[in-house]
Amino acid sequence: MEKSWKLQIKRYQIVIFSIILAISVLWCGGILVAPMWAGEPGLRGDVSEGIYGFFAKSCHQLDSRSHHLWEHKLGVCSRCTSIYFAFLLGVIIYPFFRKLSNIDLPSLWYLFIPVGLMLLDVALDLMDIQKNSFLTRDVTGAAIGVVLPFFIIPGTIRVFYEYFTPPDVIPKK
Repeated sequence: MEKSWKLQIKRYQIVIFSIILAISVLWCGGILVAPMWAGEPGLRGDVSEGIYGFFAKSCHQLDSRSHHLWEHKLGVCSRCTSIYFAFLLGVIIYPFFRKLSNIDLPSLWYLFIPVGLMLLDVALDLMDIQKNSFLTRDVTGAAIGVVLPFFIIPGTIRVFYEYFTPPDVIPKK
């Protein structure tokens, strides 16, 4: 019985990781499909407009602050692009750095430092002290994006572990 329970836990950890990876791939794919199909007639053009509309809910999508592909801006601005693609990279490399069975979160400093750098970049730009650039937006976005999976993956696995594990199986600290 104990052995099958461990296999079941392992299986759901892999499923959760796979779902996060699949969502990340689809999300980043949408960022690239939007400009690829922009201006196309029919269904492709409608899909592109829908993708831009979807991402507009969380990103300003300013043309001057966006990378371009196929002569159209990507689905999100440069900082968001860096966050999302670095997040995908973080998900891909996660199993090489941590086991899926490790549900302990890293120190919050790993998250606070990149967020602080991004806020500093934004503040310096807003106060006209130092204008941010594609480089600063890309670097600060990527720093946040690559760190986030190390919180989201174990946090999600922990929620499912604690919700679906019978109380007598959860180890006491």
